[in-house]
Amino acid sequence: MLERKRGKILRNEKGFSIPELMVVLLVASIILVLALPQMISSRRLMKFASIQRQFASSLTEARQEAMSQRRTVTFRYDNSLKKITIHGGSFGGFGDAKNKSFDLTGSGISANEIIYGRPSGAPTSALGDTTNLTALVANVISITFQPDGSVINASNNPENKAFFFYNSNYANDTAFAVSVLGAGGRVKVWRYNYTSNQYVE
Repeated sequence: MLERKRGKILRNEKGFSIPELMVVLLVASIILVLALPQMISSRRLMKFASIQRQFASSLTEARQEAMSQRRTVTFRYDNSLKKITIHGGSFGGFGDAKNKSFDLTGSGISANEIIYGRPSGAPTSALGDTTNLTALVANVISITFQPDGSVINASNNPENKAFFFYNSNYANDTAFAVSVLGAGGRVKVWRYNYTSNQYVE
């Protein structure tokens, strides 16, 4: 009786057979192969979303600095370098060591993935706040915030600006815009909705 019980316990402790282990490993491998591209794509989308946050927060910072310092502060975007620079006021003239700068590349996103403009098929009409794509001049756009936070042109009239971007590999999923209303310097963020084919705040 004792021998029979011991034999039963030993049989129960044998575990999985080699064919069973092979089936489990095969199923796990298939799941991994199917899920991996989706995981990589999701990570890249999240990293590109950080560019949107950085762009909007840098514009907001430049405006706030102009208002707090009571001096003009300039936000400069260089499309060839994919770089933001904040200068003027306590940040010194452009190129000064005190300038604040941010590279949009890195963290797995290369410069050729960051495209300035709108993806093919996206509407070219103005955003909901009436701003539209600001053209690059010598691959650069500069916005100078006044001490009251506004943005004005050479004739001292309020001037609106809007930046549009998308990832060359995932155009419709990553397209966004950041607008600046000249009258008050308000910064707004817009995401492209592919289903409705419009930029929404």
